[in-house]
Amino acid sequence: MSTASTIIAMRWSITWSTIKHSSWQMVGAIISLLMVIGICLASWQASLTLGGWLPSAGSGNRQRMGTLLVLFLVGLTLGVVLIQLAFLGQGSILGPSRFVLYGIPDSQLQVGLYLAGLTGPTGLTGLVCFLALTAVYARMGVGAAIVALVAALLAVMVMLALSRTVLDLVGTLMVSQRSRSGLYLLVTVVIMLLCLLPSLLDSGIMDGMAVDTDSLKSAADILAWTPLGAAVRLPEDFLSGSWWALLGRLCMELATLALCFMIGMLCLRHDRLYAGARAERSGAPKGLGMLGRSRDTVDAMAARLLIYLRQDPRKLASYPLLLVVVILYAVIFRQMPMLLWLGPILGALMLEIPEGNALAYDGLALHMEIASGVKGREDRQSRVRSHLSVALPCILLLGLVTLALSGAMKGGRDLIISLDMLAVTVGLLLSGLGVAQIFSALLIYPVPSMDQPFTSPQGRAVAQGFLPILQFLASLVIMLPTFLVTLLAMTTGGVLPLWLPVPVALANGLVVLAVGVALGSRIFDRRQSAILLTLDRYASLQS
Repeated sequence: MSTASTIIAMRWSITWSTIKHSSWQMVGAIISLLMVIGICLASWQASLTLGGWLPSAGSGNRQRMGTLLVLFLVGLTLGVVLIQLAFLGQGSILGPSRFVLYGIPDSQLQVGLYLAGLTGPTGLTGLVCFLALTAVYARMGVGAAIVALVAALLAVMVMLALSRTVLDLVGTLMVSQRSRSGLYLLVTVVIMLLCLLPSLLDSGIMDGMAVDTDSLKSAADILAWTPLGAAVRLPEDFLSGSWWALLGRLCMELATLALCFMIGMLCLRHDRLYAGARAERSGAPKGLGMLGRSRDTVDAMAARLLIYLRQDPRKLASYPLLLVVVILYAVIFRQMPMLLWLGPILGALMLEIPEGNALAYDGLALHMEIASGVKGREDRQSRVRSHLSVALPCILLLGLVTLALSGAMKGGRDLIISLDMLAVTVGLLLSGLGVAQIFSALLIYPVPSMDQPFTSPQGRAVAQGFLPILQFLASLVIMLPTFLVTLLAMTTGGVLPLWLPVPVALANGLVVLAVGVALGSRIFDRRQSAILLTLDRYASLQS
């Protein structure tokens, strides 16, 4: 246990050192502590209330409470695993790879890392909250309270063990950058859908579907025989005298802990034995690909950016986000077809946010470009060409889908208005890209590294939140001529032709794009040295 205690002490030492790093870290830690205290007090207050109600509750009400507890534990466990996957690759200081040089036996290292997580801030918060389960069954007898205590400990331990096992398996099996990027995109879509779930439910999509605790009882009974939800069913088994069910669920939870420990050991040994060979293995060269088809400097640089985009989950995440936004508006405004166009319009603006900080996403790779003597106009043109080759087809495809969903394919006034909205969407994409060419050369802020796309780099937090909003507003303001013509054409009863917004929107977008490329080129040429110094400084924030 000396190894485990040393790792635990190291865990808290690192936490305290991080908090003392700056005054803002201390403020954040205090706010987090207040939030944790509030969560713990709310958990105990709810448990005490249930504990006072339980002795007088009927069997049906107790079953409903058991159903809700099981579903809550399952949802919480899956949420913890999902969050852990979102932060995969963050390079934890207490990761197994950090202890390779110290010769610690695998079993002791696994136990130490597990206990360090269990006794860390998050683990202790979970323990305190789940120990409130004993307050629910305290009035049902000493035996029920003891079983509830065991159930609370097992719930937290299994939750932590499952999340660590999933991370170990993903880290061992998904070794290529492409597979990890695919995982990041999948996790991004799932998290976005979960965040939008309250809005979807509030929009009335569940109208007419009867969902209550009784209809969920069968699902909860099945989940109670899985490691995800078995722990909270133990007190009910004790009170009802279901001794075989109690013993079976208890053995299953213990077996899950043992299995997770064995999987962690196997992954650790596999990484130690094959990490070097895996790093040395590379695919056979298959030619230059898109670079081989380049005819000039702009083509070659555009090909490089497309290759980077294919391997960069930070920028690729914008495209599933675009899909999620369109789905959200399609559900919310399904009774108002013309408002469906808010999805593609907002999506076109969102696609340009990463382009407004494109040089930071390139990072130190920009050294090679500047050392080659590339001019600012070539750089800006290559970025426009590579971005439009991906973003424009996506926007047009989503526009056609929205056109079909809006019911405007029948013709008439609705079809002309829909074509106007499609032109406005394309115009916003072009103008947003033009604004991005200026912002990316003038205002650069830190971004996460490619291996840690969900982390938040330290430094300039205000810039990271304010500059994208400023770019978003600038893209809207600069399209005011299009918005005014569109509004007048649709509301003045024939003063302006209904088709006029189409050429105005496209012309507005193209003019802004041309001006943005011209100004961005000059700014890039003048600030090359300052840009490189800024990127060198930000590179340390990504480690």
